[in-house]
Amino acid sequence: MSKKRIKPSNWTPPENYKDYFYASSDEAFKAEHPIGYFFLVILGIVALLLPAILFLIVVGNTYGGENGWIILGLAGGIVFGIGLFNYVAIIIKQYLGHWVSIASFLIGGAMMFVSWLLCR
Repeated sequence: MSKKRIKPSNWTPPENYKDYFYASSDEAFKAEHPIGYFFLVILGIVALLLPAILFLIVVGNTYGGENGWIILGLAGGIVFGIGLFNYVAIIIKQYLGHWVSIASFLIGGAMMFVSWLLCR
């Protein structure tokens, strides 16, 4: 009788997800792809910050930056960016699971939407 290999779920974080937050977690990828790692870091930073920057440009220019609720939208953009960054982490096999991305998109999107409503 053959044993079936159980494939780990992509929905939940892996058991060793805490190891991803250490600087040494991506040393193997960095050693194998030093130039690619540099571009991966740049891509990760862009994925993390782009939603907040776009929110600031669109809402800040449209409704003015004098309203304090725009900070909620900036924080929501960062939370949304965490979901995008999670997809960049697939390249170095540090994906935290679908639920992390979905929750980041929903929570960050809701924060930006509420901020947009209150800034109008």
